[in-house]
Amino acid sequence: MKKLIIIFVLLLSGSLIWQSCDKDSDLLGGGDSRESFVGNWAVADECSKQSYGVDITLSDNNSAEVIIMNFANLGKSVNAIVAGSSITVEKQPAGEYTVSGHGKLNGSVISWSSYDFESQSEATKCTAVFKK
Repeated sequence: MKKLIIIFVLLLSGSLIWQSCDKDSDLLGGGDSRESFVGNWAVADECSKQSYGVDITLSDNNSAEVIIMNFANLGKSVNAIVAGSSITVEKQPAGEYTVSGHGKLNGSVISWSSYDFESQSEATKCTAVFKK
């Protein structure tokens, strides 16, 4: 009887360990932080005083990256790195402009404390708010 109980406990323990090791979980149990950024966003741009939309999707090439379509209302896509609730666009080309920026997600709002876009003739520093 003791052997049967020991075997049962070992099998139960083994199955619990096996279940906890699935590919969708991470070490901290938080899942993919990029998911909170994915979707359609309405943008209020302080610089241009324009409202426009952007779409954020997951990157297939980098597990920390998202793709922002129509960043700065330029009609181009840029790559951004997500770390927790922060999002960063490293300096990169977007059509005839070069863009960069940093934002913070709070609920369903991304506040861009700073984003830059520059061409050969001008450089502009802006702020913007993305709302879902």
